[in-house]
Amino acid sequence: MKVLLTIAALLCAPPSWGQPVLRIKNPIGNAGSYAPSIAQGSIFVVIGTNLGGSALVQNAALPLRPTLGDASIRLTPVAGGAAVDAYMIYSTRNQLAGLLPSTAAVGDYNLTVTYNGQTSTAARVAVAAEGFGIVSADSSGAGQAQAQTYRSATSVDLNRPATGQLGAFTIAPARPGQVMVLWGSGLGADELSDSAGGTSGDKTNSANVRVIVGSREIVPVYAGRASGLPGTDQINFTLPADVEIDCFVNVAVRVGSNLSNGLTISTAPNGANACTNPALTEDQLRKVSQGGTLTFGTLGLFKSSLSIALGPGFSDITVEEAIARFDQYGIGNISAFGGGQATGPAAECVVTHTVSTQDPLSSPAPLTTLLDAGAQLILNGPNANNIAIARETGNSYIKMLVDPTLPGGSGKLSAVIAEGLYTISGTGGADVGGFSAHMNMPALLDWTNKSAISDIVRSGSLTATWTGGGNNPVFITGASGQPSGGTAAAPILDLVIFVCTANGSAGTYTVPSSILSQIPPTGSFGTALFGIQTITDFTAGAKFTAPLTAGGSIDSGSFIGSVAILKSVNFR
Repeated sequence: MKVLLTIAALLCAPPSWGQPVLRIKNPIGNAGSYAPSIAQGSIFVVIGTNLGGSALVQNAALPLRPTLGDASIRLTPVAGGAAVDAYMIYSTRNQLAGLLPSTAAVGDYNLTVTYNGQTSTAARVAVAAEGFGIVSADSSGAGQAQAQTYRSATSVDLNRPATGQLGAFTIAPARPGQVMVLWGSGLGADELSDSAGGTSGDKTNSANVRVIVGSREIVPVYAGRASGLPGTDQINFTLPADVEIDCFVNVAVRVGSNLSNGLTISTAPNGANACTNPALTEDQLRKVSQGGTLTFGTLGLFKSSLSIALGPGFSDITVEEAIARFDQYGIGNISAFGGGQATGPAAECVVTHTVSTQDPLSSPAPLTTLLDAGAQLILNGPNANNIAIARETGNSYIKMLVDPTLPGGSGKLSAVIAEGLYTISGTGGADVGGFSAHMNMPALLDWTNKSAISDIVRSGSLTATWTGGGNNPVFITGASGQPSGGTAAAPILDLVIFVCTANGSAGTYTVPSSILSQIPPTGSFGTALFGIQTITDFTAGAKFTAPLTAGGSIDSGSFIGSVAILKSVNFR
């Protein structure tokens, strides 16, 4: 399976014989994750213009060669020494893929591309001993992993949220206890693989390879080169019987202290035709699983406040904003819409253990295609009289209603969000036609015992009380953790988060010691957080529809309101 030969969309342009030009920003990266360093013996991509011919050229047989379609890649050590020629995987006008020989020493190199006798200027790249990147389903390095699931020794599925057919492949979510395979590159040197596609065997122990699935860390059955595929690694592992059941379970690979890109896999109970998600129907999951796209409209009024410990007291920061966006999703980014949705029933607590080079509370979602709904949208409601929500670059719409000033968080404008009926409407744009949507904001959530909660004893219980929020769910959340390797610039954060869901009308919820005891003491990388949040009409939403200028209408639209109150605390 030549997964790595179709890493990115191949751009074709009219023939040109100009000098090769490397892209100015991040021209070189791992073929799976696009991370900027290259591991010994791994496949990498180079992006630019005039790098090769207008047609895709790839090796028809092994061994690999250092020139392909009159294109070649050379790496020269910055500190001096003999240059290293990469083995060529494929060549196109704007992108090349090469394999770095396992014998290349760790260190900094100047990389150049030569095509038709002309050589590009150099770009700096770092060579590392290892740095694994998982291949994603849409070759973007994000979203759904291009993983396989074994139903039997002769029957293999591509992992997707729903069952069905995708070209010649059957697709299905994974089941507990099944064997899965992740594909990628970067486990480290293996000279047998470099040009001939051999393998030195399993690296699970020698490279200290672990697969992280949700909150579980799994020792692979096999982690090493795939026979017959130079530079391509496969990681076989068995899903535990109690694996998280979700359309978008986080998955990553740790090699030593280095963490791969974070992607998702889909899991479902035995006998189910699809995973379940509160934001997506089975038909929608199947459509995107089979290569289709979905369009969703999201309108929102968000009020959030954060109390930060500064010296002996706290400083409050308050933000109010109105947002609108119409996103088009495919398999590579559907988790940005369908993931992160609280699925637990009232009074259920969920604890998530996340290991990442980014704080998951602030990590950006995978990029989506944003549609044009006009130059501006209009907000009306309590304290809001024809407030324009302007379209920004990239077709997102945002209006800061209360813009905080530090310290104090008093804001530049008076508070807008209040109890009552709000409307957001638009006359239409290039992609989305005219529409009008309504949402009834209940009495605003107020965390009444916030001042009493600062130092949280993990061996005890913790009660939060509030008023407002209507009958919507209230989420009581907490997070704490500490560094776990990595570098000073990109530390690996070992973070534990809990989310408890309560009935908003109850006005109180006690987080039990069984949950708090799973939270680590506050680490040194930052201040831990505790707080509450409510989201209006979370399960049903204030639904609306809007026409698409290309025909039909959006797949779903929701107008939500949210109030979140957070405070920096200390777990001990």
